[in-house]
Amino acid sequence: MKSIEVTLKIVDDIADKIRKTSDISIVLIGGYAVIAHGVARTTSDVDFFLYSGQIQENAKEFLKIFKQAVPGNFEIEWVEGSKMIDDPFPYDIIFLKDKSGEYPRIDFIIPRYKWEVEGIKMSEPLEDIPFPVLPKPYLIAMKLKAGGPKDNLDIIELQPLLSQEEKKKTEHLAVLIKRDKNLANLLKIEKSEGKVQGADV
Repeated sequence: MKSIEVTLKIVDDIADKIRKTSDISIVLIGGYAVIAHGVARTTSDVDFFLYSGQIQENAKEFLKIFKQAVPGNFEIEWVEGSKMIDDPFPYDIIFLKDKSGEYPRIDFIIPRYKWEVEGIKMSEPLEDIPFPVLPKPYLIAMKLKAGGPKDNLDIIELQPLLSQEEKKKTEHLAVLIKRDKNLANLLKIEKSEGKVQGADV
């Protein structure tokens, strides 16, 4: 399996080609964003937010431009999650799968909400990563929406790394997306685990 550095280089090359004809923003999210923020964990795919006004205006035309930028050893699949009412993750996603299996799967998720676009605009590159990384509060908000076991664990691990300002923003976003009770419950777990760990020392 190719390293994350090589995988990010492929995505960087794709982004450079697309930018010749379209204005796009690509931001690292998902497991690798969690790792970039300082949490030790593993992940099998690489996730990005991909934002472009052209996607909203003419998704089919953008997909043509995207396909021309992607190396021939990758298969492209466009899934329109926004049209699936019962989909628990209702996002349009572009999946890139390496035909030889040398690269991890690369997912480009198309943001749907204003707060996600706000997070993209606030994203900045971190050390050794050629892409902006979604800020921790917005990453936690995404994890709250997804709600899986790994997502919950990521939230618990990210919480101690937040500044006071980031904690306030996280709470604000949790209320905005109607997941504030979920966040409160996860923080109770974190505190109870901290007490147990403290008792063992």
